[in-house]
Amino acid sequence: MKIPNPPLADTSVAQDGRLLEEIFSLIEAGITQGYDALRYEAELGEGYMQEELTVEKEGRESTDAQRDYNGATLYRLLKELKQNAVNRGEPWQAIKLSYRRGEQVKINYVY
Repeated sequence: MKIPNPPLADTSVAQDGRLLEEIFSLIEAGITQGYDALRYEAELGEGYMQEELTVEKEGRESTDAQRDYNGATLYRLLKELKQNAVNRGEPWQAIKLSYRRGEQVKINYVY
């Protein structure tokens, strides 16, 4: 797993890198049936989180992959990540992470 390193000049952005690693590790470790690629999307609102995990294995995509991770921990990490962005004046509405084995994790924010 390779996640781009944020510049260390901004401690909030550096903290985002740590949070993103924790988020990705939690999601990846929770995929119980293995995968070749994954896409995770989460929208955070006041007191709720709407998420979707898409897993690709042997060329087939599935949105009902079995997963075993602590949703409360994931919510806390995502909420902290979003608060950092809000504090910097970058209030995103949703985050999208994608990863294919052997490649770099891609992160996109929806504003």
